Amino acid sequence: MNTTLSEAIILGGQVEKIAETVKHLDVVICPPSVFIYPIFERLRAKPNNFFFGTQNIMWEDEGAFTGEVSVQMIRGVCRFAIIGHSERRRIFKETDEDVNKKVLFALSKGLNVIICVGEQERFHLEDHYQSELQRMKKQGGILSQVEKALKGVRSSDLDKVTISYEPIWAIGTGNAATGAYAAAICHIIKEQLKAVYSDVGLQVRLLYGGSVSASNIKEFMMQPSIDGLLVGGASLKLGEFRKICQIASEVKSGRLI
Repeated sequence: MNTTLSEAIILGGQVEKIAETVKHLDVVICPPSVFIYPIFERLRAKPNNFFFGTQNIMWEDEGAFTGEVSVQMIRGVCRFAIIGHSERRRIFKETDEDVNKKVLFALSKGLNVIICVGEQERFHLEDHYQSELQRMKKQGGILSQVEKALKGVRSSDLDKVTISYEPIWAIGTGNAATGAYAAAICHIIKEQLKAVYSDVGLQVRLLYGGSVSASNIKEFMMQPSIDGLLVGGASLKLGEFRKICQIASEVKSGRLI
């Protein structure tokens, strides 16, 4: 919930120009819903690697759901929907069941979903791997969140699914997870996806989100189990976001190793 309309239009246009200059990278912007159409209408180039998403979505096309955003409302503009962001879960009390309903409905309408999962406190995998793994499977744990979010999702829809790992203790704190830590969690998630969906589960892209910046992006992008990033506050700072995209592009192209 940031920017005025004029600021949003300017920022959207600038990010579009960034997308035009980077290779091997998809750039998705998710403005507040009231700004999506004005930004979209002002953009001219719309490069093939530049997409719009919504920060939230409803599990019905229309009805008495004051304040919600439906798929119909953003059809033809947004290709992605963020679902289950930690703030939606924490502030607005969205449950795993709510997330699942949104995921199933969005997929049935052809949207790509970005499902957010994360833990309140850092895991201690180096010393207590097996016990921490069991904690991930309990109610509210990361693997439980993934399992419940994907309940009823068909293998044929997995190419439209992205999971964003966002440790809640790292969001907005400046205390990002290390690349190795984030990669370990993402690897565990990939192993669960493979166990449920076989090799098809490996189609699901995994992102890291949580105090991402130009100074730490390489650490995450170099990890084989991390496919990309969910950028929060840094996306509002044009210079910082440009650096993030440039570094990510260089890593993906193999020029920065």
